[in-house]
Amino acid sequence: MLVLAVQHTAADRVSVAGTMSLLLVQVSVLASAVVLMYDWRISRRATIGWLAMTLAFIAAQHVPFALLAVEGAPEGRYGFVMGVTQLPSTLVVLALVVLAARGTSLPAGNPLTTGLLLGALFGAARFVLIGTGIDPTLRLTGVADLAVVGMVVVASAGIVAAIVRMATLPGWARLRTVVFLVCMVSARVLSTGRDHAGSSSGLPSPLAVAVAVVGTVALGSAAATMLRETINDNARRLVNLAHRAASAEVSARHGQEKLHELNATVAGVAQASRLLVRNGGPNRAQRRRLESLLETEMARLERMLARRGQQPVSDLYLDDVLLPLVESQRTLGTDVSFRPSGLRAQGRPDDVAEVVHILLSNVARHAPGARVTISAERYGSTVEVRVCDDGPGVPAELHDSLFAWGTRSAKSPGQGIGLQLAKRLMLEQAGNLTLESTGRPGGATFVLTIPGSPPGLS
Repeated sequence: MLVLAVQHTAADRVSVAGTMSLLLVQVSVLASAVVLMYDWRISRRATIGWLAMTLAFIAAQHVPFALLAVEGAPEGRYGFVMGVTQLPSTLVVLALVVLAARGTSLPAGNPLTTGLLLGALFGAARFVLIGTGIDPTLRLTGVADLAVVGMVVVASAGIVAAIVRMATLPGWARLRTVVFLVCMVSARVLSTGRDHAGSSSGLPSPLAVAVAVVGTVALGSAAATMLRETINDNARRLVNLAHRAASAEVSARHGQEKLHELNATVAGVAQASRLLVRNGGPNRAQRRRLESLLETEMARLERMLARRGQQPVSDLYLDDVLLPLVESQRTLGTDVSFRPSGLRAQGRPDDVAEVVHILLSNVARHAPGARVTISAERYGSTVEVRVCDDGPGVPAELHDSLFAWGTRSAKSPGQGIGLQLAKRLMLEQAGNLTLESTGRPGGATFVLTIPGSPPGLS
């Protein structure tokens, strides 16, 4: 349309507009091949790769002729008419499309590059035929010319049939590809046999130009839409993989957390069992405490294995939860001071016990020999349980990330799981776990905040 507006004579306007349109048609075919090549790089579908190679093969043959037509060279007319080389070129296209329909594995390398090299080879062969004085253009005046056109049409019908059988392509993509092929063959047939002596480069049929443009639009829209859908499908797959990875990470962390709980609980049970049988066993009072401890811890261990995390929030006696833990740590050699408070709270008994167990185990691991004090007080509608030790304290650089997964000091033998688990267990029952700043060097004070029982239950 721009050419029609700026040229002076009507003949020149029509000629240049027609040849420029055919150049843009071939460039658009090449652009569609590039789009499909990117589609293939993302999806790795062999069918898409073969189609990209086919379109590159077609464009590489005809872009040079279209450029010559725009420059006004006589050889440019061979870019939009049918010649004797059209038959072998069509047969190559048929072979490539059949390979695409079968989903045959692509040869090594870039399909776009392979198609361009193959198309350039055929284009060079046609230039050689023109240069030697053999005019490959069909005039449609003899039986031989009509026979070649007939074979081209039959081969094109085979290409259409192969495209229709491409089950890996959606129906709309196959339809638009067939429209492109039919339009390109029709455009060449419409231009073949015309008298081109009236101008230096020859005039393509206006109807042929219009048909070629329609076919190229159909092809370009199909390639662009396929790439868009491939990108969207790939994005959906990435989201799905991200969800699956996140689920796997959650499952793995859950497994590590449960193993962390089991290891700590089993260690206390094993130590109490050893004390029961060592050196003739403890005295009667110690035996009763150890047997009570074993019974409590084994019951909690069974609940952990069966349905940990499903225990409902209920009214609990803090002393009943904390006393077995104190006895357990004392059997392991930890110096624990605890004064029963008689307070009640709302929470999950096993989870509260697990949080305190983690804190006491951390003291035994990171501050062996340190003295631990456990106290509980009511503050309004909440109950606070403080676990204090006189060990070396928490390094300052870990304060901000202390409750994050995997946080631990360089010298720590742990995995950085316990405090993150303890924090989560408290948050899940509308409580909290914090590190209190005591303002004194050394030692650490952790505060469990638990909703208190209603006033009528206090």
